[in-house]
Amino acid sequence: MNIDIKRVSESDRYKLENLLQLYLHELSYYFPADYDPNTCTYKYNIDKYFKDNYAYFITMNNNIYGFILLDDNKNHNYEISEIFVVNAYKFKKIGEIAVNKIFDKYHGNWTIKAVPSSPLAEAFWDKTISNYTKDYRKENTGKYNRAEYCFSN
Repeated sequence: MNIDIKRVSESDRYKLENLLQLYLHELSYYFPADYDPNTCTYKYNIDKYFKDNYAYFITMNNNIYGFILLDDNKNHNYEISEIFVVNAYKFKKIGEIAVNKIFDKYHGNWTIKAVPSSPLAEAFWDKTISNYTKDYRKENTGKYNRAEYCFSN
């Protein structure tokens, strides 16, 4: 199983937009998503991931199975704003391996906010971050009381 991350190019933007529709539909179970009934699509502006932030595909054997959206908050402060692996490939460590590759690529201060009210998302981040580092802080914050993780690497 050869899992890697690949920066999303402008020419592959449509693939990311397609995956985002799957992700946002799934996310809407836990969190309000902006759905347009006229176009039958969820709205999510990804322009910033082609400017000062980063979008990566999660690949396995050069096939795309998910994505990671990474916010570069400057001065080595990073946040994974979204991560998605297609359902047939969840629970196979693909997401964890891809996230670890992102952590290894970008050293600095990290903030991760789990999807609110999602025990699966929180379990994923608990396992992924505790396997990566033992030196992290977790607290529940904000309007949705979501788990927030902070650490430096």
